[in-house]
Amino acid sequence: MIGDLDAGSTYLQGTIGTAANNVVQLDGTAKLPAVDGSALTGISTGVFSDVFSATNSGLQSIPSAAWTVATFDTENVDQGNNFASNKFTAPSAGLYIFYASYAVLHASGAGTDQRLSFHHYNSSDVSQEQISASKTTVHEAAQNGMRIFNLSADDYVNVQIYQDSGSARNLDKCQFFGWKIA
Repeated sequence: MIGDLDAGSTYLQGTIGTAANNVVQLDGTAKLPAVDGSALTGISTGVFSDVFSATNSGLQSIPSAAWTVATFDTENVDQGNNFASNKFTAPSAGLYIFYASYAVLHASGAGTDQRLSFHHYNSSDVSQEQISASKTTVHEAAQNGMRIFNLSADDYVNVQIYQDSGSARNLDKCQFFGWKIA
């Protein structure tokens, strides 16, 4: 049995081993011995699962005054193969966190409105979370945002961009990534 410890203790008394109620001791190389983890409880296997990261390798034309789905042609990470056709599809129910960023080239002009939107689609409705920025006279306007959605299996999320400069602008340096957090 293990006795009470106080802040000044340097030794722990008890039975050393890897069975129940034993104190686990490091081996001669300062590594933990093999321990049977089948009885461990309270450990979520869903934390940081279903991770994806996608980017675009070139420019994408974004028309003025129209929502446009951002395209991603490079998958950097796709754990579970849940990212395809510019969207992430949830393999199971849970909380998911998403992040996106981009730059719009030559986004100058007084009153230019630029928006990033995460669209969550499920079988019954669409939820849109927007991040807006008004740009005035800049050469390149960058924007980013992060959102958490409670998804059901087969719900999906994509990124859409809006700008109203009066003519098409090029989307550059776009990235989209996320993962399941609970």
